[in-house]
Amino acid sequence: MEPVAVDATRRSSASLAVPLKGLAAPVTFSTARVRPEDRLARWEEYNERELFGLRVSTLSGHGLLAKQTNLDLRRLRFTEIVGNDHVIERTPRNIAQKPVDAIMLCLLLEGDAFFYHSDGCETLTAGDAVIYDTERPFMYGFSSAMRQVILELPRTLFEGRMLSDGAFRPRVLRLTDSASATNHARTATRAVLNTLQSPPQDSDSLEESVLDLFGLIAGQSAGSPSTGYLLSAKDFIRTHLRESDLSVSRVARAVGLSERHLARVFADDATTLSRYVLDARLARARDLLTANRDAPIAELAASVGFVSAAHFARAFRQRYGCTPSDVRAGD
Repeated sequence: MEPVAVDATRRSSASLAVPLKGLAAPVTFSTARVRPEDRLARWEEYNERELFGLRVSTLSGHGLLAKQTNLDLRRLRFTEIVGNDHVIERTPRNIAQKPVDAIMLCLLLEGDAFFYHSDGCETLTAGDAVIYDTERPFMYGFSSAMRQVILELPRTLFEGRMLSDGAFRPRVLRLTDSASATNHARTATRAVLNTLQSPPQDSDSLEESVLDLFGLIAGQSAGSPSTGYLLSAKDFIRTHLRESDLSVSRVARAVGLSERHLARVFADDATTLSRYVLDARLARARDLLTANRDAPIAELAASVGFVSAAHFARAFRQRYGCTPSDVRAGD
């Protein structure tokens, strides 16, 4: 793993359960410029202060090379961690010294890992997730370079919004076994990474959407999951705009809904899937017209899924009141 720059700015502590008056900026900490022999201790100290107490170990000759970015929202915490091979352990002593009553959903983006807890030991590969309780001992290890994003929410919020058959039990989620779960996880990951890069002024809507996705990913959604499915459908559409087939049937299969149910989800958002697809294609094309001034307009239209250049020109003029050439000319 290449060394990364250090930014160890101290974040003021705040309980996740208490609304903040304003959102703090993301805070990043890296061990890259810490002496190798001090890296484990510094990582433990940082996590003790900002997340929860844990014990860290690694067999790497470079020591622990890791970078962590955290952002406290009003109810949730978003985290991204990139690092080399290492193991973290939350021991009974750590729990007693610093109780943190939270539930964590970790989405593994890169690497291989194992999760050891009182009910057994399971392995993870990129695309899997693990959901665990910070008040129960566990060991979470990475055998290679890793990257993950974490959604953290207070237990009271978890219990109030998610259904559970008795006491909560940590477990590994095989998201790649389900196309809909994969899309929900992908949408949640992008939401976390985009928010860490550019925090919103008002996080309420974002948090509601991510909470819906959390419930869908964990298979414990207590309320209406429409927002989560809507986000996943829109995310699928935006990432497949180049393809001409973005029919209701295809998007419904991708997000794991019936066509009728998906139509209702978009109706609740005061639109239709076909209208959203067309608007997304046109908006992307408008951006490309100014970003790629030398590319033929027909090529740009094809790159966002328009089969016919004439259809693109008509739809563009109807939507924006001008032609694609007008936009490119700056009119």
